[in-house]
Amino acid sequence: MKCPRCGLENGDRTVCSKCGHFMYRPVDQNRKKMTKAERAREDAKIMWKNIAKVLRIVWMVIVMVVLSFLMIAVLTFFFNGA
Repeated sequence: MKCPRCGLENGDRTVCSKCGHFMYRPVDQNRKKMTKAERAREDAKIMWKNIAKVLRIVWMVIVMVVLSFLMIAVLTFFFNGA
């Protein structure tokens, strides 16, 4: 990549090694093309992260329900059994 400020050729670098100018622009044409396999892996990562978030919430709800039933059982034992 050629620096627009000083004209130095920097290869694949996105910051000029001579003047420090940031040459990368976040547009589609500057983005590295992903293969189908890479896209599938990235999609799978995102999917599993979302599934993990949902499972954490479900797990917390199950724990809270079980603990509330245990608390109700203990309280009814002490108040009715005593």
